Amino acid sequence: QYSLDGTTWTDEIPSITGVGSVSYQVKATNANYEDATASGTLTVSAKAVTITVADASKVYGEADPTFTGTVEGLVAEGDLGTISYSREGSDANVGTYPDVLTANYTANDNYTVTVNKGDFEITKATMTVSAANYNAAYDGAKHEGGATPSVTEGTTIQYSLDGTTWTDEIPSITG
Repeated sequence: QYSLDGTTWTDEIPSITGVGSVSYQVKATNANYEDATASGTLTVSAKAVTITVADASKVYGEADPTFTGTVEGLVAEGDLGTISYSREGSDANVGTYPDVLTANYTANDNYTVTVNKGDFEITKATMTVSAANYNAAYDGAKHEGGATPSVTEGTTIQYSLDGTTWTDEIPSITG
């Protein structure tokens, strides 16, 4: 027989499912022997779970991608609820941002969860520029080149006549 309090005895074997501890006593009886008793403890400790968030990147100006990751160590899928991945902070400029991708989950006392955060990189977007062309007969007036970039905000236009030396001065020709 078994007892959880040393007073009430039952044939039901003590058990434990989740994290915790249960102390119990057991008693063996036989008409030809003296009763024997012993104590026992059932202990279940938290299981280690590792969530690894995958590194990700995007091109400057685009929306964040869908972040992903992997989970190792769960006894049953769903034990941490629906695991989602997100970016901490709102950095928007080109650069690498370490450990800003994280996992969101429902805590469960049966697990000790470690989240290995991911890095996020914002790469440069492609910008184009077109150069103004001029082709006409001589008229004695000054004619300038120019440029039109695909992105105007924060863009500096420079010009070169040799591909090596750059200046803000717009090239021109008189003729």
